Amino acid sequence: MSFPVNFVNIEIQSQRVERIDAPLFALPHLEVKEDDFFLDARNIACYRAQNGHKISLYPYPEADPNSVNLFLNGSVLGAILHQRGILPFHGSSFVYKGQGIIICGVSGAGKSSVTAAFCQQGGQFLTDDITPVNVIDKESKIIPIKTRLKLWDNSVQQLSIENQALERIRPMLDKFYLPNFESELTEQRLDQIIILNTHNKEGFEHTELSGVEKYNALRLQIYRKNFLKGMPETAKRYFGQLLRLASQVKVSQVARPQICNICETLEFIQKEVL
Repeated sequence: MSFPVNFVNIEIQSQRVERIDAPLFALPHLEVKEDDFFLDARNIACYRAQNGHKISLYPYPEADPNSVNLFLNGSVLGAILHQRGILPFHGSSFVYKGQGIIICGVSGAGKSSVTAAFCQQGGQFLTDDITPVNVIDKESKIIPIKTRLKLWDNSVQQLSIENQALERIRPMLDKFYLPNFESELTEQRLDQIIILNTHNKEGFEHTELSGVEKYNALRLQIYRKNFLKGMPETAKRYFGQLLRLASQVKVSQVARPQICNICETLEFIQKEVL
């Protein structure tokens, strides 16, 4: 069992982990309060994360290890980061021509594929899907975590990557880990955040954000922001961090056609955004 963040004790249990007493936010499969988190991923595993440094885990007997690990390195990692007060963005990050860049967006927007394309052109890979940021007074930093880049099969083909020996992230899913993208394990200055989405038009559109619009756009990119419904104190701290971050970095929105080549998106960002 691997985990991207150091100093976290993972305990595998032989029975289901207990639910939370008096959660501040609850769904049938999820319970959250300030320093406690419970997730029941059906037929995969039950997880409980506490105080930012302890994880209890019960894998269901029929679960495959890759699926158990995927939730551990996704939602549970997000909970641990929130408990530590480290601002996590739903985005992939890399360094390109000296700039620390995060590509944010909803699932399917193209965050990982565009990151992979930049890394094929000399960029240095940092994180995939979740990017923790340390917001400090003068400049904010991308915090390195041990993640692997994940791409769907069609993106693997577009980037001319041989997929015969690639490891699937889950059985029966045509999404793979890329072996030759190793994360830089040193903090990197964050210079720019690009929010990628799709639209029903033929061309690309680019807007640089400012003011309240910039702050609101950053807030929407927080990874698993619904967890904050049970973490009001953390949500308050993030308010100040987001205001400070908005004053430090360039934030742009890029809308791409729903059907387009990864390289076209790469070229547009190179020319119009960077």
